[in-house]
Amino acid sequence: MAGNDETLSQIFQKAEALFLELQKSSLPSNSDEFQSKVNTSINGFERSATMVRQLSLFSDNEFMEDISTKDLRFFLTEYYLGELFLKRTGQDQRLADLSTSKEHFDHFLLQCETHDILTPQDKKYHEQLTTNAPKDAATRRGEKIARFKREKEMRQQIEEFHKILGTTSGSGHEGEMSSEVEDQYRDFVLLHLQYAIFQTMEQLVGIQQEIPMLKEMAERKNAGPSDARVGSRNNDDARDGRVDSSTIWNAAGPLMDPQGRPLRPFMITNKRNEMMKGVFRPGHNLPTMTIEEYLDQEMERGNFLSGGTEEPKKKEADDNDEAAVDAETLKAREWDNFKDDNPKGWGNKGGRHG
Repeated sequence: MAGNDETLSQIFQKAEALFLELQKSSLPSNSDEFQSKVNTSINGFERSATMVRQLSLFSDNEFMEDISTKDLRFFLTEYYLGELFLKRTGQDQRLADLSTSKEHFDHFLLQCETHDILTPQDKKYHEQLTTNAPKDAATRRGEKIARFKREKEMRQQIEEFHKILGTTSGSGHEGEMSSEVEDQYRDFVLLHLQYAIFQTMEQLVGIQQEIPMLKEMAERKNAGPSDARVGSRNNDDARDGRVDSSTIWNAAGPLMDPQGRPLRPFMITNKRNEMMKGVFRPGHNLPTMTIEEYLDQEMERGNFLSGGTEEPKKKEADDNDEAAVDAETLKAREWDNFKDDNPKGWGNKGGRHG
């Protein structure tokens, strides 16, 4: 086969190009075509790793300055393998793929540390990952923001190097290079390595979180149905803080154990809710009943008398009764005379005397 005559650079470049194509692919990750490309790229990088070992390109007593510029990019082989095994799908082999990916990432970091490529900042972060040292929320947030900014800066620098070197993607450079171009290309590959180290750290965090979950799922799957139900119920009780039935009648014992789990039932009153309502209530007293309810209540107490609300009807004089008609006429005439003698507003008002 002609493939057996390919050089290390050609094999690596083909596998890298396929990896970069997968990074930008819109294919579903679980499709046959996508997975076929993943396996093809894995095979290419595995061949590259084998040839790197056979050619003894890197010696443990060499530092970064001692390694040829064109050979530096082959450090990325283990990093690419770690990324590709994460892209493989299938629940049955997921745990094995994660373990394999972690091995490649660890090997890549070990190579970078051996040849003095890891920065002091990366070494410190790697030690924190391996020791799993606890951090407060503010520290984690600050580190996350700083690493996000650093990732953004490295991506921009990689794009700028591509423009300077006239390349489109990947870490390779074909043809002869002048000393100036070689220096630029060396800085470009080192930046690629720094970016790969950054991504490796982030991927290891996710792997460390996912592997214990998959192991627990495998244990539950291997256990019998009854054992799985019991274990699930115990875990749910621990998460929900439910009281163990064996201690439910121990009313004289403590309310909680040292871990904060309740040992016996207790009731939470609504006093706290009442206090919260009191904080956000207005300064004035709110009505406790409607006007209709108040009137009904007063009526029941007898504070309102029923009836007597209509005005008495005025007795009209009979037109046939002359005496009554004359009396009405005389009364109206006297009222008119009184109004003429006493205009409206007249009287002892404002200290005036008439």
